[in-house]
Parts: sequence; structure tokens; C-alpha cells
Amino acid sequence: MRSFVKGLALGAGLALTAGIAVVPQVPAYAEEAEPATIAFVDVPRIMRDSAAAKSVRTQLERQEKAYEAEIKAQTDKLRADEDALKKQRASMAADAFAAKQKEFQAKVDGLRQQVERRRQQMSFAQDDAMKKLEPVFNQIVAEVAKEVGATVVLDTARVLVSSNNLDITETVMSRLDAKLPTITVNFNAPATPAASGGGALPPPPRPNK
Repeated sequence: MRSFVKGLALGAGLALTAGIAVVPQVPAYAEEAEPATIAFVDVPRIMRDSAAAKSVRTQLERQEKAYEAEIKAQTDKLRADEDALKKQRASMAADAFAAKQKEFQAKVDGLRQQVERRRQQMSFAQDDAMKKLEPVFNQIVAEVAKEVGATVVLDTARVLVSSNNLDITETVMSRLDAKLPTITVNFNAPATPAASGGGALPPPPRPNK
């Protein structure tokens, strides 16, 4: 199975960046508007090093290992079934072998669907966790920006050159860690007709602690 968690920090950072590009906006029709005061926050670093982001990543990695163990066990069982079927082929009637072969293929297809469901659960879990983190993060950025008198906040990852040294990353990180030290990741993705035929997704296996 491909890694579910690879690239987590990058994906989360990009998802949040759009939400804090401007906090707050400068009035469009203000007369004699003062020059904008720009502050900067290192979003990728927040998504990598904050306590909440680390807690999410730890839970995702633990659950991924549980999923991989689950799929490996089923894959090993199918390989054993395939070997047994090959050995029986010479002593079985053609129609009986065809029936066994069809049954085996159904198991293979079922495993493929299970892999896809697990991928969907991991994707849902990450997205759901980021939805819990994003509003808290944005609120803190807005509060800090107001305190330092910034009218615009930019992500350092999207700025090539700047003479402004108003970096609020440390303050944002500290407050975020205090306000949201951990996030409980939800792996119970809602069922989708395409993935589950209308039924509920099977519960995730319990990861080994």
C-alpha cells in the first residue's frame, strides 16, 4: 500500500494558507488610506511543529500501520488460497475449478475495495482534523495581527522578497499550542455509494499501542 501520511505537512499547510492570506482586508474605498502594515507567519512550520499538528500526524501514522497490517494479513491469506487452488487444478473438473476461480477473484476484488475504503478513511481523517485546526489558527492569527497593528498577514512560503521583519510565527505557535494542544482524529468516514455500495464503512482496526 502507498503511504497515506506522506506529505501531510505540505498538504495541510496549503489548505490553510488561503484562509489567512489577508487578515483583515484594507477597505477598498477608504480615502487617504494609510499604507498597509504587513506581518508574516510561517504556515508550513506551524503545520509541521505545532502541538496540534504533531498530534494529528502521530495518530495518522499509527492508524496507517494498523491498516497496513490488516491489508497484509488479507493479502497473505489470498496468496495462500491462490497456491492451494493451483495445486487442486489438476484434480478438479473444469466447471468446479472455474467456480473456485470465480470465488477467488471475488475475494481479490473485495480486498481492492477494502484498500480504497481505508484510503478514503485516511483522507477523511486528515481533512476533518485540519477543519478543527483551521478556525482556531485563523482566529489566533487575526488576534495577533490586531495586537501588532498589522492590516495584512502573509504566509512566508509565498513571499520571495521582503524588507518587513514583523514575523508573528512564534507568538501564533505559542498561543495555538496553549489553546489547542491536541486534536482527536476521527477515522469513521461517512459511507459513500461509490466506495461502499450504500453500506457503512467497516470500523478501523485498533492500532497497536
